[in-house]
This record gives sequence, structure tokens and C-alpha cells, in this order.
Amino acid sequence: MKIRRSPWLAVGVFVAAVVVVNLGLRALDEHTHSPGGPASSSFATAPDGAAGYAELLRRFDRPVVELRDPLDTALLDPRSTLVVLDPGPTLTGDDGRALRSFVESGGRAVVGGDPSGWLGNVVVPPPGWRPDASPAARAVAIPNAGPVRTAGEGAWVEPRGRALVVAGDRPVVVEQKLGTGTIVLVADASPLQNRLLGHADNAALALALAGDRPVVFAESVHGYGPASGLGAIPTRWWWAFAVLALAAVVLALSRGRRLGPPEVPWRELPPARVEFAEALALQLTKSRPREDGVRTARRIARVRLERALRLPPGAGDTALRERARARQLDSAAVEAVLGDGVGETDLLAVGRALVATEREEAVV
Repeated sequence: MKIRRSPWLAVGVFVAAVVVVNLGLRALDEHTHSPGGPASSSFATAPDGAAGYAELLRRFDRPVVELRDPLDTALLDPRSTLVVLDPGPTLTGDDGRALRSFVESGGRAVVGGDPSGWLGNVVVPPPGWRPDASPAARAVAIPNAGPVRTAGEGAWVEPRGRALVVAGDRPVVVEQKLGTGTIVLVADASPLQNRLLGHADNAALALALAGDRPVVFAESVHGYGPASGLGAIPTRWWWAFAVLALAAVVLALSRGRRLGPPEVPWRELPPARVEFAEALALQLTKSRPREDGVRTARRIARVRLERALRLPPGAGDTALRERARARQLDSAAVEAVLGDGVGETDLLAVGRALVATEREEAVV
């Protein structure tokens, strides 16, 4: 019998293979990808990147979001902290006004790096900046933070606000109030970058600057746009797809062909009695000499008679006659079975006895 394979089996296996290959390639890329990326980007694993900062925040239970939309079109929650490091000229006037509006409405912003070309779009008037400073700095207004290590790339000159980190007599990190929110200006972003995050008390400084809020890293200023295609699918969704693909394979296997021979959709019945009788007659016809055939038929008939009368095998002739008489069976048929004749007449009598015993079995 031809068994039709379920088409869902092939579909499920194909989908599962696609998902597994994509997950494998993603994991391989994460473990073998060379460090790189824009400076101070939360996606960048290079020494001057900020991927370590984002991972540090996640480990301390701060929700982290990498924002790819431009600041002037993004919906920023004032209950969060916005991190904008080394944006360069890509931070436009519209972005600056959106950032100020976010802070004035109660948000917290950490902005920093070389301020050339962008700081005036955020703070009016912007503080002065010098590109040289001592790499040995200290936190002066941050609990649980003391010495801070920097790359000595810059410091503020006469900024407004409260100094949080100073290098010598020059402020490196200052905090200003703006509306109902706070903006933190970082003259040198290196303490928050991968290369120095693990030095001195830089990690404690990074956590304190972010505050106990969800943190949003502005990535549009580093050249990242809204994700599209497969890259727009979150990793958690990929794992969900993998589970669904596995479920599809299990479903396909449950509906597909089992191992071993197939089951027939009907119950196998015993041969018809006519076929049995014809087969027995054929065997008797082939028997030589005829006497052996009569004896064989009589032996079969006796077994049938014992079974029809509910007697054990090998019951004596007397028991058979008494039970047959009690059941009102044809005495001639019973005597044909119990006789010892081997002639043609005896054979016919045994045949009639077989028919009678079959009927008796059917009634019982």
C-alpha cells in the first residue's frame, strides 16, 4: 500500500534549517567579528567604542535601548537617560533642540566628547574646551567613586554648573540644571569607552552618570539608521522563530509516516468458510490413497465436533455421543465422525458432519 508523505514535513524541516543557520551565523559573527565601529557608539567593540558601557548597564539591571531614529523625530521618555557621546557635526540644530526639550521636560542627558561643531546646538552658550588635560582625575561629587582614569583628551574652561570630575584644577565632567531635568557635560568620553571603563573607578562613574533610569544611546549621530530587513528582527524573536520551527517539525513528524510497516485501515478477517471448504476438498482430492484423505477429514471433523460440544481434546466416543444427544445433534453425522469407514459414502458423511459442526459452532 502506498503511503502519502505529509508535505508539512518538508516545510517544517526547511523552516527549521533556515532558522538554525541564521542563529548559527549570528553567534559566529558575535564571537569572531573583529573589533570596530564608530567612536563612543554602543554598537562599537573597538577600544574607543561604548559597547562595554551598554553591557555594564545591562548587568546592573538598567534597561538599554539603542536609538537609531534621529533625535528630532524620536519619542523620548523624560523618565530615561539619553547618552550622546562624540556625535560630531551629525548632531544638527534640530537634534539639539529636541535634546534640550527632552531635558527641560525632566529627562537626564549625558553628552560629551570633542565638542567641535555640535555643542552649540545643545548648550547656549557652550562652555570653553581645551584639548589637553591630566589623565589622572578624581570624582568630587559622586558617591562610591574616587580616582578616575582618562585619556587626557580634554577639559572644560569655566563651565557653568557643578563639577563632578576634575583633573587637577580643570573640570572634566560638569552637571547643569536645564528646566526640570539635568544635562551632564563630559569633556573627555574616554572613561566611558571600552579602553578605560575597567580602570580605576570609571565603571562606578559610568553607572552614576546614567542614574537609576532606563538608558537610551543615541546611535543616529553615529551613522546608524532605522534597521531593516533581517537586521530589524530582534534576537529574542529569532529564538521564538526557532521554537516555532521546532514545533512545526514535531507536528510534521507526528502527522507523517511512522517507522515500521504501515497500518491497514481495516480489520483483517478470517477466510470465508466456502474458501476453507474448497481448499479442504482440493487437498482431499489430491490425497492418495483415498483412505488417508477420509481419515484426515474424520480427524478434522472430530476436532470441530469436540469444540462445538465444549469437550476437551481427546474426549471419548461415549462422551461425544452423550453430549451430542443432549444437544440434539444429528446422530448420523455424529456416527460418521466416530466411525472408521474409508469409502466414498463415508467421505460424504464426514463432509455433511463438518457442515453440521460448523453450524453448531456458529450457534454457540
